[in-house]
Amino acid sequence: MTTTKNWEDELALQLMISPDAISEAVRRGLVSFKKHRRVACWRFGDTLNGCWRRLDGLPFEINRQLVKAEAETRGEEWHRLIGLDDVLANNRREILLIIEGTKDALTAFHFADVEGRLSSIGVAVALGAGVNPCAEDVEKFSGRRVRICGDSDTAGQEAVSRVGKQLVAAADEVQIFNLAGLHCQNGSFVKDLFDLSRIDYNDFEANRDLCSVTDFDSKGERVSVLRKEHEFSFSPLPLPHVSPGCHGFPVYPVSSSQELGKELEELALRNACTKRDTARQRRWQLTRDLKAVEKRIARELNPEELMPTFDKWYSISRPHLDLKKTGDDYLAKFLGELAKVRVPTSEGEALKKALEHVSTLSVSALPPLPGLAEAVESWRRLAALHRQLAHQSANGTYFLSCRDAAKAHQGLNKDSANTINHALIQLGVIDPVRIGDARPGGKASEFRYLLPLNGATDFQSQITTKE
Repeated sequence: MTTTKNWEDELALQLMISPDAISEAVRRGLVSFKKHRRVACWRFGDTLNGCWRRLDGLPFEINRQLVKAEAETRGEEWHRLIGLDDVLANNRREILLIIEGTKDALTAFHFADVEGRLSSIGVAVALGAGVNPCAEDVEKFSGRRVRICGDSDTAGQEAVSRVGKQLVAAADEVQIFNLAGLHCQNGSFVKDLFDLSRIDYNDFEANRDLCSVTDFDSKGERVSVLRKEHEFSFSPLPLPHVSPGCHGFPVYPVSSSQELGKELEELALRNACTKRDTARQRRWQLTRDLKAVEKRIARELNPEELMPTFDKWYSISRPHLDLKKTGDDYLAKFLGELAKVRVPTSEGEALKKALEHVSTLSVSALPPLPGLAEAVESWRRLAALHRQLAHQSANGTYFLSCRDAAKAHQGLNKDSANTINHALIQLGVIDPVRIGDARPGGKASEFRYLLPLNGATDFQSQITTKE
């Protein structure tokens, strides 16, 4: 008979974190177990908000799409912070606020256990980088110290800054914990708090403040304090250097919405029609450029950003457009085509370079697969494509469709490539950040390569060395 304790142990084993951390989260009423969608699942949540994940770590299949987690709420309820009722009920004065994800939340308990603060540290959790805490939740931080930890990517850091500024008026102290530039044991960048539990030993030795994730009195170089004037008392660590030669745009977003607006206006100007019968071509290039911006800033552009961009493009292009069509006609095509873009600007070139590189590798230079000493060449060559795309990526993640994956080896088609990708996931070679759309022309899947990148052509390090 399966008991809650069995499920706790299974989850701890699956995530490779402290069993006591799981037990504490259960004791606080933040973790529970039951069958959901006919499979064993664990829920992280309270009475206001929650999220489900499968206990075996596999994704759910919902509406013909694979998703890692399923939120219980939508709309404004989705923005409620989980765990604050426990903070108030037990008068926990120090709170670790996790901006993205329930695995990171359990990892917060893990660090609290390892550092001997499991019973005292409060843990509050948002379900994603788009969170906008309500006034009621913000008020619950009054008189408390909070340390905010988000993903190290652009979206995560923007969310940390935004939420921190909301909390600074209520809390006694708001700290930001920065994960940028750290590496996991497999060589990939640390993306979130969960990855930090698998940190490379050399990074750990060089960053002694990583021993004090839950010690709010410890303020090493990775901890910044947000002041009432919305300024940090410590300068944030520099983001990883990336060669601009690998991307059509700067890797990290512009520093303000005003500068982003200026960039979008320049894209509208660049892609405006200068002669007749070019509207479809120029508009399509504009949508590809906008998708590249979205990928770089790790979020979708909102209507307040898209509409001025279209208006600028339309006003300049208008003398060369079909007089029988209205602005609404062109707007409808613009928005419709924006949803159809599968390959943003510069991404196709990155794939082309990666495929060219992989085609030149000898069999001995292909990555070995864990547990498969005699893995066939097609599997290893597809793994090499993942490795190369990861190496060319700014943040370690990259997009790859099944059709493009099949180009890694002449014996593959989209279906066999898809099957091998699933096998590589199970072998711990790659991690699906986002499963792509199961339809022709849909968005490609986004992956992270988990093995060491040694052996791939290091464009970035070559350029850095020359500098």
